[in-house]
Amino acid sequence: MKAAIYIRVSRRDEAAILENQRQAARAYADRMGFEVVGVFEDQASGKSADRPGLTALLEAAGRGEFELAIFTSLSRMTRGGIEAALYILDRLVRVNVGWHFVEQPILNFDDKTPPLARDILFAVMAAVDKDYRRVISEKTKAALARRRALGLPLGRHKNGCSCKLHRRRAEKRAPPATTGEIPA
Repeated sequence: MKAAIYIRVSRRDEAAILENQRQAARAYADRMGFEVVGVFEDQASGKSADRPGLTALLEAAGRGEFELAIFTSLSRMTRGGIEAALYILDRLVRVNVGWHFVEQPILNFDDKTPPLARDILFAVMAAVDKDYRRVISEKTKAALARRRALGLPLGRHKNGCSCKLHRRRAEKRAPPATTGEIPA
């Protein structure tokens, strides 16, 4: 069976996480005997509707390029709640494409879970993922407010930043100074 993989991270600095997802999905496809014909990826929030990789996956599904979409987990597919999850899965169903979740096989389209139970699980898991996104947002806003109140800079450090933290890290990574003598 031809399969396509979809992977997603929220930020550009999560390249290692994206690669972990890619490897896990490929290993799953190999284990299940699926032929991977494409990998679609995004670096965007799971709540965002503007995800070129997901759009490309759905368009390729519509063209009949594969019969199965593989996601590492429901939260990687979307954090937009049950409505967003069902919208994506409905788009796949309408073009006769199934889906598998590497980390949540009970949600797979061909799992033996009764449809009612699977729908309930989808609703609960999608709601939990959506709420997790809300909690992350609140914690981020609270941390920024604390930094603002303390007069600390906001945002990420840029490449070449020479702040105290980065100087200390660079000093720890620097090789020890040598005297030019060759040890005996």
